[in-house]
Amino acid sequence: MRSISLFKKKKLKSPAKKVLYTLLYIVLYRIGNIIPIENIDQDALRRTFLESENKAAFLQVLNMYSGAGSSTSLVNWFSLGIIPYINASIFIDLLTQIVPSLEKLYQEEGEAGKRQIEFYKKGLSLVFAVGQVVLLISYIKPYLYDTSVFPLVLLGTKLILGAMTVVYLSQAINNKGIGNGQSVLILLNILGTFLGKNESQNIQINSINEILILVLMCSLILCSQTLSGKLPIVAAKQIGYLKKNKTDESTEGKILQQADSLDVISNNNLLIKYNQAGIFPLIIASNVSPFLNILIGNRLPKSILTVIYYLLIIVFNYFYTTLFWDPNKVADQLRKTSVALRNIRPGEQTLTVLKRTVTATSLLGGFFLCSILILYEYLKTVSQSPLLNQINISSLMIVIGVVYELQKSLQALYKNIRFDLEN
Repeated sequence: MRSISLFKKKKLKSPAKKVLYTLLYIVLYRIGNIIPIENIDQDALRRTFLESENKAAFLQVLNMYSGAGSSTSLVNWFSLGIIPYINASIFIDLLTQIVPSLEKLYQEEGEAGKRQIEFYKKGLSLVFAVGQVVLLISYIKPYLYDTSVFPLVLLGTKLILGAMTVVYLSQAINNKGIGNGQSVLILLNILGTFLGKNESQNIQINSINEILILVLMCSLILCSQTLSGKLPIVAAKQIGYLKKNKTDESTEGKILQQADSLDVISNNNLLIKYNQAGIFPLIIASNVSPFLNILIGNRLPKSILTVIYYLLIIVFNYFYTTLFWDPNKVADQLRKTSVALRNIRPGEQTLTVLKRTVTATSLLGGFFLCSILILYEYLKTVSQSPLLNQINISSLMIVIGVVYELQKSLQALYKNIRFDLEN
């Protein structure tokens, strides 16, 4: 009987079921993307968007986060996409570093604290959705058939409901599916927009140089996701012993679980990724920089906007690295797991080394991401390639980053199942 119940438990956690859940939420999301909202001259709005795509910063953001470019209707139920939640997450994450009570809630209250923080993000998402609906309606007002109060309120209500539904779908992917829900939805939007943009065009490869450039850029992007710094550690024999005796209930198993969360590996090194935040700096910078331009009245030249975009990538890469890989928390967990940095005293000296290391790696990681963007723009200008002009390098980096994280999640799921079956 025990073996039968164990089998059922494993079956419920199978990767296949998580994949099916993810596909189900993706289908629901795409259905919402193709349901148009009435009272809008969609054809006229789309023509204007295509003619002034490089100037309409707000619609560019909507296009990236809602997949409007891949839909028959530019304004649909899910037009706001995941933007309200991303903005709310940025705001709350910043507050957790400033407000002591939120910082304590995030770091010391465990899962209950994280759920409370998530509740705040969802609530603030609603506030941002309302603000962005006002901005969107003011932008598309010339294309509305009826601008009286009731139709405008109805339009705004539909957009807000759609935005909160997207938040629910992204959270459902987080809880029951594979990967980060927000990243998965953005990946869908980018792929759908690219395919929709080029469905009436023939994508031709004019030379081998175009292929070589794309291979080079993809390789550099993968490097940015995997490159890590290493800090030698001691007490690796203890960790190696625990790996052989790992159980979920035992103290040893709990210690090993904590050690694994620090990326302690078998060759006696503590890994610190240069790009610990993954694609979040790119997503956030792509979201924030157009809105900054809107707030100051679209007066900034393109060169200044580009510099601001690069600076935002570096700043947010540093911020989210210190948030995800907090040196204080890591130093505390090192102490609890009886692991120490080689030739470094536990306590203040260890904390100082960790802070310096995480600062250096995060800044270098941010500069590396910007270097990839600059190199691509240079190669695109020199080669005068039509193919390269069709590909947005920031979107390509997000696509590769999300796909890389998805394959890591799948790999981890199958690895856990093999481990459970062996035990």
